[in-house]
Amino acid sequence: MQPYEPTIICFSCCFGWGYLTGRDVLSVRIKHWVPVICSGKLDSTHIMKAFREGADGVLILGCPDGDCHFQDGNYQTRKKVHLLHKVLASYGIDPRRLRMELGTDPDGDTIPKLIQNMGRELRQLGPLKVNGQAVEA
Repeated sequence: MQPYEPTIICFSCCFGWGYLTGRDVLSVRIKHWVPVICSGKLDSTHIMKAFREGADGVLILGCPDGDCHFQDGNYQTRKKVHLLHKVLASYGIDPRRLRMELGTDPDGDTIPKLIQNMGRELRQLGPLKVNGQAVEA
């Protein structure tokens, strides 16, 4: 039996994370990496769809406070994440499965480390279950 390895979908802002490294390079280094023009353009339905389709966790990487290319995209996303934590909890899903990190990493070097850290926490939580039922991908 193989050890449980969580599936983590990583949405990252193109203006703050990995913009100096080619997308093809990052997509090889980061298994489920989805670059977005701005974290603020990420809709709640995209996040919930990731969980519905089998993700054990979702990591959103946005620009630092006060440094969003689109003014307040990171602030808007933080509000969505706060609301989605409540939605996830109402379905019996641990809100720690959805995380948002603010910062910059032009080379994309810290993205794999952030995913590894989240993976460690998700391994402790175990596979995603909704109201006690396993989610099938």
